[in-house]
Amino acid sequence: MFLNIILLFIYSLSGVCSSVIDIEPNQPILVNINQLNTSVIVRNLSVDISYVTCQVHSQTKDLTLSSSPTPGIGRSITGVDLGMVTVLEANQTEVTWYIMSNQSQDVQALVAVFPISGNAPLIGGCNLEFPLENDANLLVSYTTTKNVVEFQWANTPLGPRSTPRQIIPTCEDQVYQDLLEYSIHVRYLPGNNLSPERYFEALKKMLTPEDIIQNGVKVSSMTNRDISQKPEFLMAAYPGTGVVYTMVVTAKTPTGVTTAAYFPKVTYSCDLQQRGGCTMYGAAWVGLCCVLGVVGVFLSILGHRFFKTGLFLCAFLGFCIIYNSVLSLYSTQNYIVLLSVTVILSVVSATLWVVMYEFLGVATISVLLSGLLAGYLFSSIVFYTPFGNLSYWNRPFNYAMAFTCGVLAIPVFILAYTKTLNILSCSFVGSYLIVLVPDMFLSSGMKYVVLTSIRHSTDVGYVNVLNTAPFTIKEIILTCVWFLLFLLGAFIQFYRDWGRQDFPSSRRRCGRRVEPENDRVPARYSVDPEEDSGEDPDERSPLLRHTVNGHHRDRVLIPPS
Repeated sequence: MFLNIILLFIYSLSGVCSSVIDIEPNQPILVNINQLNTSVIVRNLSVDISYVTCQVHSQTKDLTLSSSPTPGIGRSITGVDLGMVTVLEANQTEVTWYIMSNQSQDVQALVAVFPISGNAPLIGGCNLEFPLENDANLLVSYTTTKNVVEFQWANTPLGPRSTPRQIIPTCEDQVYQDLLEYSIHVRYLPGNNLSPERYFEALKKMLTPEDIIQNGVKVSSMTNRDISQKPEFLMAAYPGTGVVYTMVVTAKTPTGVTTAAYFPKVTYSCDLQQRGGCTMYGAAWVGLCCVLGVVGVFLSILGHRFFKTGLFLCAFLGFCIIYNSVLSLYSTQNYIVLLSVTVILSVVSATLWVVMYEFLGVATISVLLSGLLAGYLFSSIVFYTPFGNLSYWNRPFNYAMAFTCGVLAIPVFILAYTKTLNILSCSFVGSYLIVLVPDMFLSSGMKYVVLTSIRHSTDVGYVNVLNTAPFTIKEIILTCVWFLLFLLGAFIQFYRDWGRQDFPSSRRRCGRRVEPENDRVPARYSVDPEEDSGEDPDERSPLLRHTVNGHHRDRVLIPPS
């Protein structure tokens, strides 16, 4: 009995004990959070500061941030990337927050406190759905193809605390809301690097508006002018590749332009507790990529020399894109079944395409598919750039028509030069397939050039998704290698085929070719051969005395009478 009382006393003491972090503003620090309550205190706040933000970031373990020692609805929030906005009272110079963990082990977390002046907009000040009164957190949900980033509208600046103020809600006043502009920024972590070091390193560069503008990439912007405008962005998802999302709200008031930053959010588009789901491609895809690399080498160097083989490969790739898009839209089978059916149908269609050339012998029609494949890659490059994020393409018809024009661009301008079109198309597509091999092992973003276009054709709602794929030093180097391989492959093919026949003969052309010795002279046109008199010819002798109907008499077959 006495022992139980002692244990209860010790347990009660452990419940009230807590560690204290006396943090300096604008100085992010890494701390270990245990099961004891951790207090974060910021002191000596000047009268120019109207509100203070506290951020806590952990990579995988949930933490609770509260404005009181006891968590509750409206005064606490739980998650991995979270923060709170505290509006200061007139004479307040100190703020305390509480960090709690229910994990059995210590959780490493990044803690940062930022004081904000009264001239800056109040982030999350027009919250209608999130749990806190002023909620500047980003809510990110993901699927295999897209991330949905939700936020809450901001409020106009509160003004300094040094003068009496009255907080008047301006969220429904369109005049005030027109002063605010929201822009979303992203920063990608190295591909397939799930380490905590990279996680915290990326976050430290995306905490303040100045750091965000310098280290992040602005993707898009919006305003609250349209009453039906939802406070959300749709972003492309790449499982296993970490990305930091954050937003900067800009207030353009008569006193000047001020900015404030929402709390950054990191997502890998997968569950880090199950690392197996954080790999975009498995071993089978690595093997397939290597096979595509071999195909790329053949197309880039020998695609025109072995015309029928190159024609089959280009047709196979083109039909794969077509069948994959159609089957994904109208079939409910799993991806393995769809992929198998796509490959089978593509092999059959590519074979028929080569057979068509064998019987028709029209190279222009056959090469057209290779040109369209190169045009598809060209159009994918164009819409992979910020050009593809224009709001004009949010309508399916606009996007489809513009993308189709890009696909037709290459064959329309070069189809008159059929041999040139085939060589350039094979080199262009082949060099891209070659680059996919190092791209797979370096976990870079070159594969997303075509993957983005395929997602547009297989996902109806993907037209509103913003393309934010990484383009770092690795992608820049691989792009240069792609361009050099394209030039090298085209030069080799033009050099090897200089002076040769443009295209190999088909069965139809071979069947129509007639040799002179096989000619048959109709009986009604035949002429009896002249007797050789043995006399020397003079000016009166016929010029074709030893020929019949234009053929030498020894080779003319006279039909029997």
